[in-house]
Amino acid sequence: MVTPVDDNDTAAAAVGAVSNAAAAVAVEATSEARAAVAPAADVATAATATTTAGAATVASDAVVPAAVSNEDAADNSNNTKVCRFLISNLQGGRGYAKNDFRIDLLQSKHGLYDIAETVFDIMDKEKLTNDMIYSHLWDMTFNKKVYKNGWRRQTMPDSGEWTQPASETDIDEGEPRLFSGLEKPLEKGQKGKFGGESASFEYVLESITDMSAAQKDKTYPHVSKVANQISTKVEDDWLTPSQKSQCIKLQEMWGKFYSGNNSWKRAKRSPERAFTRAKPSAPQWGDELQIMGLLINADCKFKKCWTNIMQYAFVDRTESACSMRWYQLKKEDYRLKWYGKGKSAAEKISLAKRLAKSTMKVQLERKPKRERHPYANADEAVLREYAERDLAYENGY
Repeated sequence: MVTPVDDNDTAAAAVGAVSNAAAAVAVEATSEARAAVAPAADVATAATATTTAGAATVASDAVVPAAVSNEDAADNSNNTKVCRFLISNLQGGRGYAKNDFRIDLLQSKHGLYDIAETVFDIMDKEKLTNDMIYSHLWDMTFNKKVYKNGWRRQTMPDSGEWTQPASETDIDEGEPRLFSGLEKPLEKGQKGKFGGESASFEYVLESITDMSAAQKDKTYPHVSKVANQISTKVEDDWLTPSQKSQCIKLQEMWGKFYSGNNSWKRAKRSPERAFTRAKPSAPQWGDELQIMGLLINADCKFKKCWTNIMQYAFVDRTESACSMRWYQLKKEDYRLKWYGKGKSAAEKISLAKRLAKSTMKVQLERKPKRERHPYANADEAVLREYAERDLAYENGY
């Protein structure tokens, strides 16, 4: 009778068969049977070990580290980019920041929300506000697209779960609008604005560079101050000669635009909704009032301010219109007292010039454009017919 063989003892039985070669025939037969089983068991054991090792290798290769240091990222990828944004005209509930700032972010890791979050940290250190980033609703524009914060909430603080999925315009901690996921890739010169009750600022992408050896040791986001080089004198030293000439040309263009029939108005006593060409109306006063208010509160004279500051910032305004608004504003004490509150005269002049420079840059990107008929883009066929009729009537003269 052949004794049943346990698989765990197969290797030992094989050794016994070799050492007892001179044993009896019956025992030898039993040993041979055991030896025959041993190679098959060894093969199965080896295959199992190989399979287990391979599975372990695959599993270890699939592990993704939770965080990657800046140095490792730079070593493992040639695409690690540092994006530098210039933050300007930063204003909190307690006034404007004395300096502009630069924020360095990683293109592969950060997004637009990180810009806003970093700016709120700056405002806290500069004592510009007591508000947190989630204290009020705010909008953030970048590359002509508007994102909105505060329209969805987390179910529990720090839970990572939200009351609703993020829409195309939501921006928050759960949807930071990563640079790598934006509709258009980042390019130098792209700009945006941040606006809300807690803060407002402008930002522009100054550069996108490969991470250098010196940048590997930095912690991101990385913030640095930009020295304010605008003087406190009412002079035109804040402009380049090229900017001056561009502003003068734009003044002439806007003057011709407002003197011509480049807009539309409703025809009087017309039963058919007719429009006729008319001269454009001047836009409502906006940021210009703050610049004027700062200069007025610094005891500056209108003529000098117009010659050196306002005519370059308000290229779509005439000197007479600005003069009237200047002296009218001087009478509005309820409005005037808030411009530059708590600042010295020199600080008010410097801030006015900073804001004027920002306004001028916006104006240089605008050009006068003849207005289309009010119904030209209407969906209703009837309104389009009115537009075609009015245009035909105009062309008949």
